[in-house]
Amino acid sequence: MDIEAVKMFSVLAKKLNYTETAKALDVSQPTLSRKIKALEESLNVTLVHRRGSSISLTPQGETFLESAGQILDLIDHTVEKLHVERKGVSGLLRIGCLHPMARFLTKSFLPDFHEKYPNIHIHFHTLTPNTLSLFEDVDLMIAPFLPNDESVVCRKASRFTRCCYASPKYIQKRGEPKYVHDLELHQCITHTNTPGQERYWNLTNESGEKRQIEVTGDMTTNSIDIAINLAQEGFGIGLIPDNQVREQVRCGELIKLFNGTWYEEGTLYILYKQSIHTPKRFKVFIEEFEVFHEQWGLQN
Repeated sequence: MDIEAVKMFSVLAKKLNYTETAKALDVSQPTLSRKIKALEESLNVTLVHRRGSSISLTPQGETFLESAGQILDLIDHTVEKLHVERKGVSGLLRIGCLHPMARFLTKSFLPDFHEKYPNIHIHFHTLTPNTLSLFEDVDLMIAPFLPNDESVVCRKASRFTRCCYASPKYIQKRGEPKYVHDLELHQCITHTNTPGQERYWNLTNESGEKRQIEVTGDMTTNSIDIAINLAQEGFGIGLIPDNQVREQVRCGELIKLFNGTWYEEGTLYILYKQSIHTPKRFKVFIEEFEVFHEQWGLQN
């Protein structure tokens, strides 16, 4: 059996489009069509229904896709075992995450990890909250929320808090909110780290009391980095992870409101697709990241 053709079929089955599949695999469309046709002939079944530019899997194609995934997993696992025996843990690891997380990993985590595992090659694929749950061209995802995908394995990496921050410039102009419900009267920077519309901030205090605050503002962004910049420039109040603005607080560029007594709790997840054999490089990255993030949180 042509393993390359099996891999091509697996990608085609996900994209259901010859043009997109050929582009993803970096092959010509005639080559892809020829490979799929040869695979069907070798199996003596029709795997794909072709209707003009659209395609769908036949019942035999659906059955073969499930087995093909197991076959490819087994081959990858076997090849990895051979590589590990020869030169230690190695291979490409494609990580999908938001830009601030990629920046954080590059600066704080990656130097020690790369020194320990020099043969693991990292590719960062930075995403937006709306695309963070799509496993396109990535192996692992690091996300502050869960995707709507039952085939994804989710591991809790750590907890974090987001507090309300404003700049001295904003407070001088608009005043500092004294009570948490005062936020409804202020300019708030919304849509940050959320996959959809953000109309409310669900805040908790140290006594466990919860408040749902309706928030509005002239400025919205799906980026923590941009939210920090907007808050620094006095455009509004941002709900920002504490560990992202420690330097700005030390320098007096941002002020934590309500003395940090009102905050939003969040969980950071590491996500990956279910597989019979989880590659060793996946496991070591997850384990090292969890240990690092716990120690980093204690130190900071």
